[in-house]
Amino acid sequence: MNGRKRILRRQHCIRGDEMPVRDGVKRSLVGVIDDGTKTVRFVIYEAERSEELASYQLDKTEAQPQEGWYEQDPREILHHIKTCAENAVDQLTELGYSKEDIITLGITNQRETTIAWDKFTGEPLHPAISWNDIRTDSTVDAILAKVPDRNKNYLKNISGLPISPYFSALKMRWMKDNIKAVRRASRDKRLLFGTVDSWIVWNLTGGPLGGLHITDVTNASRTLLMNLETLNWDPMLCRLFGIHRDSLPQIHSSSEIYGTVKDGSILNGIRISGILGNQQSALVGQNCLQAGQAKNTYRSGCFLLYNTGTRRVQSTHGLLTTVAYKLGPNAPAVYALEGSIAVAGGAMKFLRDNLKLIKDVAQDTEHIAGQVFSTGDVYFVPALNGLYAPYWRKDARGIICGLTAFTTKNHIIRAALEAVCFQTRDILEAMNKDCGMPLSKLHVDGKMTSNDLLMQLQADLVGIPVLRAQSWDMSALGVAIVAGHSVGVWSCDRWRHHATPTDTFLPTTTDDDRDARYTKWKMAVQRSLGWASTKKSITMTGQKRKPSIYAGTLTPPDSRKNSDVAQIIDEINPAPDDEGIDIEELMQHSARKFSIFVPLKLPKDEHTILDDAEYYMNKKECDYGMCQCCKPERKLQTNWKTIEEIIENEPEIIFDSEDQPQVCESKQDEAYEPPVGGVVKKRIHIKRIPAIFRNISNKFTNTSPT
Repeated sequence: MNGRKRILRRQHCIRGDEMPVRDGVKRSLVGVIDDGTKTVRFVIYEAERSEELASYQLDKTEAQPQEGWYEQDPREILHHIKTCAENAVDQLTELGYSKEDIITLGITNQRETTIAWDKFTGEPLHPAISWNDIRTDSTVDAILAKVPDRNKNYLKNISGLPISPYFSALKMRWMKDNIKAVRRASRDKRLLFGTVDSWIVWNLTGGPLGGLHITDVTNASRTLLMNLETLNWDPMLCRLFGIHRDSLPQIHSSSEIYGTVKDGSILNGIRISGILGNQQSALVGQNCLQAGQAKNTYRSGCFLLYNTGTRRVQSTHGLLTTVAYKLGPNAPAVYALEGSIAVAGGAMKFLRDNLKLIKDVAQDTEHIAGQVFSTGDVYFVPALNGLYAPYWRKDARGIICGLTAFTTKNHIIRAALEAVCFQTRDILEAMNKDCGMPLSKLHVDGKMTSNDLLMQLQADLVGIPVLRAQSWDMSALGVAIVAGHSVGVWSCDRWRHHATPTDTFLPTTTDDDRDARYTKWKMAVQRSLGWASTKKSITMTGQKRKPSIYAGTLTPPDSRKNSDVAQIIDEINPAPDDEGIDIEELMQHSARKFSIFVPLKLPKDEHTILDDAEYYMNKKECDYGMCQCCKPERKLQTNWKTIEEIIENEPEIIFDSEDQPQVCESKQDEAYEPPVGGVVKKRIHIKRIPAIFRNISNKFTNTSPT
């Protein structure tokens, strides 16, 4: 209802002799779908105006089935989009506009949150796994164990990202390994993976009836599967994580006409022409379109992006290289360095919900913390799910240190606010080392920026002016700009020179004071490391090893109870909607149960994924035909589609329950036809049942396995 109240207040100020349309000029309207971690919003802007014309938002339900696991309902996201759009559009009549004035839509979304769904039925195969979910801890451990020197940055030259539970590829791999419906859909060629933007666009543009499976470069650059040089899915990375190319969306620029809404909702018939991940969108909205400019968004997490222009800066100090935006299919990609803080506003909610120190996050944190003039030498490291940039330590856990007999909750709350500022300084220090050019000012936005004390502490602890946007949510504005740009109603060039109104906070402390406090913060961070060891990761995250597909369905090997072969045939004969069976695995299982010797296949001497990694990482721009120095005839014409097909049919690298790499041969379906109505029917032919089962049948019963 916040959007409704804001509109009514604005309308109350309009005199009776004025037109509802501002300035008496009716402008084109741009609608924005803004899917965040906690809320879904629909915002409407007048072209080339930074103030919201109308908006409506709804809170989302977030489930936490186990510690460290965070899930969302993909259907609820779609429902909230339709509800918010209807309520926002209803407000237009009062303002002299109508739905027909909305000429285009932009979409901005929480990044890394991953969804798997069935392309024939449109049904989600599992709840959306949120960006801050850490259930993939053991998957990361298994991969790192096989990477030279356990180097988490081994793939950064290709993707710009470290190997971390944060990114979508690990979430996709986890679902394939642990969710039966996802494995089945993958085998039947009906699995679609995507970040939230892909899920939204696919449903808006028709879903199972021709929906567009697309994403933009900013979201794709957060998956750990995209090559930052080619701006396409990297065949080697797809093979490493076992993600088939046909389940991934097609990568587009951030600003182009993708298609038209065809879902029968109030948005029906409106074009979709802009997609940006929410942090990249805030960078555009903050007008940080020139190299050397940076913004920080304060929400549940904190996200600091530094625009590096068309130059890809490979960080050596724990930052990510990501795509900032690409304003059209033929426009060059603009890159950024990013530092991500896992817990910012989340620390305040922890103080409220877990420690009961405050009741209202927005009011109490500023009021109670402002009652003391310092933290009393108390430091709070909110590593509740590990530390992100620049440390990337998933074994870190939260600590509060420096307590004395005089410490009060006021000191702890103030220490929590300072923790957000210290983590921001960590990232700025790393950016200074990578780029060699310290920032002169920091643009900020996000809900937490309404806290004046936090903003002043931030200026004091980083030693540069902090410029707060007068609108707390710049993500919606950024994608409205690029969506309007693609249809010619909002010029990015004009926006580049637009003066955005801000509130400025200047530093009030000395260099010696802020450096001394920062030194103690680094001491506190060191004490937070190493709490969750690799062996404890299963306990800490609640994740279990992938069980056998027969776990809990057969009697123990030392029991003869219910050993009738008919039961075995029922267990190995899949139901009509089952994913089929693996004959070799069945044989091994039966050998264990009936003490029948079945020789194991010797492992093959396979070409490993690390050989591919070395090959691709040694490639230069000249090899990709991306350079400016070579003549056209000397450039290597890389046929990425052919390479993808080759990799698709090669063995896949996976890790077993003992973290050993295994080569799984590619399984090709014979004369596969898409199922009608999403129903897949599979039956096993009697000739495919090994002779071993027929012998068992003759031994235990007179019943034929047919």
